[in-house]
Amino acid sequence: MRPTNRAEEAQQRRKRIDRLYEHFDDVVGLINDSDLQDDVLDWMDDADEVPATSLLTHVETLLANFETEFEMYAVDVDGTSHFPDDCRDCEHYGIACPVLTNRYEKIERERLHERLQSASEDEVKRELRRYAGRNGCKAMLAEIDEWEGDYRDLLERGRKLRRETFHFLRPAEEYEYADETVGEATADTTEGHS
Repeated sequence: MRPTNRAEEAQQRRKRIDRLYEHFDDVVGLINDSDLQDDVLDWMDDADEVPATSLLTHVETLLANFETEFEMYAVDVDGTSHFPDDCRDCEHYGIACPVLTNRYEKIERERLHERLQSASEDEVKRELRRYAGRNGCKAMLAEIDEWEGDYRDLLERGRKLRRETFHFLRPAEEYEYADETVGEATADTTEGHS
C-alpha cells in the first residue's frame, strides 16, 4: 500500500467524523431535550479534539515530544524526574529509554518508520505494537490503543446520537420509514459503515 493509501484511510475516518459533525451542527439548535443536546455538544467537542494524523505520525510526534522535553535517561540519582508520567509503568522508567536512547533501537525505529511509509493502518498498528512490546514501551502501546479507541468510540457514539436525533426530530410514525429510506441505512452507507 502506498503512503497515499494510508493517508486516504485517515482522511476517510476524518470524513466520517466530519459528516456526523455536519449533521449535528445542522440539528443541534432544533433539539429541545437538554440531555440529548448536551450529549450532541459533548460529542462535537470530542470530535474537535481527535487527531487527524496517521497513527505513524501520531506515535512519532509523541516520541519526539518525549525526546524534546525529557532526557529519557537517568542523569542523577533519581532518574524519574527525567521521564514523562506516561512512562511510569515502563520497566525502563528512571533508568534509560531504549526506544530513544539506544543507538541501535533508534536505527531500527528509523528503518521501521521507512518501511511503514507504504503500509496500511492495520499493518502500522501491528508493527508498532510489536516494536513497542519488544522494547517494553508502555507509552507507545497506550498511545496506539488510545488513538484506535478514540476513532472507534467517537464514531460509535456519533452513530448512536445520530439515530437519537433522527428519532427525536421525526414523528413516531415516520421512524421505520425514515430508517429504511433516508435515515440510518443511507447515512451508515455514506460513512462506509454497513
